[in-house]
Amino acid sequence: MDVNAISRRASVQLTRLADYKTGVARVAAAGELDIATAGRFGTELARVIDEHGPDVLIDASALTFCDARGLAAIVSADRLARRRGGAVTLTGVRPQMARILRITRLDKKFMRPRTAAFGWENTVTFV
Repeated sequence: MDVNAISRRASVQLTRLADYKTGVARVAAAGELDIATAGRFGTELARVIDEHGPDVLIDASALTFCDARGLAAIVSADRLARRRGGAVTLTGVRPQMARILRITRLDKKFMRPRTAAFGWENTVTFV
């Protein structure tokens, strides 16, 4: 598989929407999160955690595709966040990604915020 050729066709965007009042870094992901984009996406999530703290809310409502590599990038970011006392939480999850999360049982991991201070309930929502 020519990853470079795939990379030219696929893209994912991560927009930072930091919410400093709650101490949560909010980001919006858009596009395709797959083998061609997961590395860059994971690097950006790690940078968000480094710069804004370990609690990250990812709005996934504009993700059009997510494969195992994309999911692995999110899991890796969550591990980093947890080592620093926080966690990654997903919102706006589309049905295809929700199915993957359920099959892998990661829906429970990303379903709830880690503290009540966030003011969110059932943050895995379905578009």
